[in-house]
Amino acid sequence: MEWKINPNTVNQLAKGTVIFKEGDPVLSIVLLIKGRVILHNNGAKILLNSGTFLGLNDLYFGTYQSTYTAQDDSIVFVFTLNRVEDLESIISSNKEYNGFMVASLNKIIFELDQIYQDVIKHRTNLCRFITDNYSDYRKYAKKLGYEARTSEMIEALSETEYDIELIRNRIEYYKECHRLPMEVIKSFYSHGNSITIYQIEEQVDVINQLIGVLKELSKELAIMADCLVNDSNTCIYQLIAFLAIEVSHAGGDNSDIVDTMDNVIEEINKVEKLYDRKLGYKLSVNRKGMEEAYHILLTDKKGQNNSRYEDKNEAEDTSSKILSEMENSFQKIIGFAEISQDRAKEMEANIREFINLKDRMATDDNTRLIRKQLTDNYYELYLAVFLKAYSANEIPKIVDLFLKYGYADERLLTKEQLLNLYNLEDTRVDTSYNIYNIKDWLTLIYEGKKEPSKNEFDLEYPDMLLTLKKQGKLTERDVREWSEDRLRKLEYEIQNMFRYNNRTTNGQISTFVPILYKDTITNDLEKILVTGVKVINAMNELLNIDYSIFDREVLYSSKENNIVKEYIIKTVYPDIILMPVVGMNGVMWQDITGRKRDSCGRFLLPSFCEYGLTAILTRIFGRFRWEMCRTIEGTAWNDIKHKSLTSEYSDYLQFYRKNKELSEEKKEKIKLQIQKGRNSSREVFVLDYEQWIKYESRGAIKLNKPVREIMATYCPFSKEIRDKLIHQPMFEEAMARFIKDRQKKIRDIEARHRMLNKDQIELTKELIDTLNYYLDR
Repeated sequence: MEWKINPNTVNQLAKGTVIFKEGDPVLSIVLLIKGRVILHNNGAKILLNSGTFLGLNDLYFGTYQSTYTAQDDSIVFVFTLNRVEDLESIISSNKEYNGFMVASLNKIIFELDQIYQDVIKHRTNLCRFITDNYSDYRKYAKKLGYEARTSEMIEALSETEYDIELIRNRIEYYKECHRLPMEVIKSFYSHGNSITIYQIEEQVDVINQLIGVLKELSKELAIMADCLVNDSNTCIYQLIAFLAIEVSHAGGDNSDIVDTMDNVIEEINKVEKLYDRKLGYKLSVNRKGMEEAYHILLTDKKGQNNSRYEDKNEAEDTSSKILSEMENSFQKIIGFAEISQDRAKEMEANIREFINLKDRMATDDNTRLIRKQLTDNYYELYLAVFLKAYSANEIPKIVDLFLKYGYADERLLTKEQLLNLYNLEDTRVDTSYNIYNIKDWLTLIYEGKKEPSKNEFDLEYPDMLLTLKKQGKLTERDVREWSEDRLRKLEYEIQNMFRYNNRTTNGQISTFVPILYKDTITNDLEKILVTGVKVINAMNELLNIDYSIFDREVLYSSKENNIVKEYIIKTVYPDIILMPVVGMNGVMWQDITGRKRDSCGRFLLPSFCEYGLTAILTRIFGRFRWEMCRTIEGTAWNDIKHKSLTSEYSDYLQFYRKNKELSEEKKEKIKLQIQKGRNSSREVFVLDYEQWIKYESRGAIKLNKPVREIMATYCPFSKEIRDKLIHQPMFEEAMARFIKDRQKKIRDIEARHRMLNKDQIELTKELIDTLNYYLDR
């Protein structure tokens, strides 16, 4: 039910009246004089009583974040305003409003946090229920000899970490304030408008963060509910139902499986209740599909076909053959490499020592020595195996696993891990992104299709040769020969980029060894495998936010069209190399290759990753933004006279203590952030970039004003996101310079095009595409 607003006076509302609608621009706030109102959005539902100011926190956001609906016949007083600056005139008109406003926000914080605590607890339990039952399903199916289906949505399931706990002290403070008597609050805040305004700003920041997190948690829970039951055949309910039917057909006892289905139904009911009571809307559940599956199961007659038992025996035979093939793996790998007998014995003795260690991650001198010897042996063996495999028409499966994933010895993995590893699908995928496993990458280096990467001292291969020549270790002739020697280039790549970053992407610097062993694996290899599809999905997710990160302005000329010198936009995607380790880190190794600014950068990821791939790539993107700017700006990268991302952010860090736009609390927060970033300007920037991508892109206020303006100018959001956020005053102000610069850029390009047309020079596709890039995006 809609209502016609009578501004600046008392309004009477019937039960069910929508006072404010989520998404509408803020044009007024109201004081609830009588009755009750429900605040609800896609993340929270709160009942508010008389004496509450409605829409106050939305004023700072620019649009209503929630819908406000009258629960009873109500009476409200309407205040028309659409700017934060107008708030002071309202509280000046009646000193009691100060206390009412602060108390209203205390109440909302209290209620939102209660919902947050309930949802977090339920999410953790639900995630554990799904992953445990999925794991049990796969193990049970394999144990009985049935094909265990894979569910990508369940395997991608994870619990997102939210930064709301960073403001836990503030939340608890306002929850305590909520318990104060109303007269105390009114008395204190009636002493000054400045006190009230400051307090409201702090409260609104907390509320908006809580609402933002709850909306994300609501989406997360919906995804988990989908994992429980949906229209596909890969939700928990359908997977278990299908297995139960198969067991029934085979004449087996499926009563335990049916009990699990009942548990899934119970979990769905819990989630539905949570959405209805706390989260403000109803969850859509495919009850019909659930009932059909359950009906089929209960009415299913025992099948007379015993082929399932044959399938079970066949599956067991296949597993036995695989395990038999993987026996004596290390000896087979060494034999394939055809290295000398003495070195083979030394390597076998070394890996045997490692296998026999009681604690392979111990830090005593003896264990460290064994790990060091094993690491040295690995890269020596890898080169020999790679060269032999390159010239062979066909290579054994074990050798392929060694080259791609660092597999070395069956004694270091469980039987289940061996079978999972053996059955891993190839990760190649056709895409505009360049994604390689380490074997394919080294093949490109060896064939001369890619140049070797920089070493850890930031030297390109030609620069390294010149350094050795200056040191007297190479002659001029040696430099020429080594420059064309593909074996030298391969050795350089293995001993520098590969060796250094294998350890870095793994993350266990002090205990690292470059071979797969069970102590470092805490999940199914199939689940944590970094596939091409997973990388593409994570890249696309980030490029939908930071759309321009790989777009570069480069010089363009065309003799046949008489174009001498123009600038165009060129998109250059990086090479993404999957290192053969289980790890938790990503590495932005190079922003460009060689000295050409339109060449590919190089990003490195672990082949098996137990951490969120999107989070890892976000940090890589942040480092890439920084290093790419440094490369473009050269020696002026931190000179504030030359405006750029790095110069402005460096200036901000250098003089933040004198910045009048920052409160003392925010300055202290910056100090802690600098410590967390280990006093590295780049790493401090990356921390802010993560907040920009993860939270600010969704409208949640995380950054301070100076940083938000820098990000909006040099790391702009996609047009779709900008159009949503531009109505919020804080983002409108931050984006002003970007919009102004973009309009100037368009005018300059159009002027250049008019000059070319005047000279009767036809505009090429590249020039037209560049203008459209600025116009459309």
